Amino acid sequence: MKLFALSVILFLSGCHDRSATAPCVPAPTAPAGASSFRPPTATEVFNLRSNCADLGEKILEKTVAGNALKKEELSHYEPKTNRCYVQLTVQNPNPANGEENFEQSLIDGQTGQVLAEIRRQKGTKSGRIYVDPSPLNGNSDELYLDTSAFIKEMMEDDRQK
Repeated sequence: MKLFALSVILFLSGCHDRSATAPCVPAPTAPAGASSFRPPTATEVFNLRSNCADLGEKILEKTVAGNALKKEELSHYEPKTNRCYVQLTVQNPNPANGEENFEQSLIDGQTGQVLAEIRRQKGTKSGRIYVDPSPLNGNSDELYLDTSAFIKEMMEDDRQK
């Protein structure tokens, strides 16, 4: 009866190692405030990158641009944030007589939300990061450069770091 009572007490106390000869070792727990995020496996990352590339191609297909404009997309799955980023560029490949037209957007591949964009049109530059409140202030050239750097940072491949 005593052995049965001891077994019940050990069972209810949450002992991780219940062998008769070993002392009670509590089950490992995550420290308070620790993230429960489990990084994806290599196979999962491969599949997520492939899905991200497919999402980027769909965004490119849906983008309307004039006949004289060239459009390109580049996708990037970021395993640390579990997000798919798509860089969409629409530009005039042969600007003549000041008819420059360049637009580049950073898009959340899954939701389609525009996260940031830069533009150069007829000598005027602009840039905007779409978070509330906007982290950027300054003139249009500064905003263009800061937003361009933000897009580049978000598209940076973790395998290249």
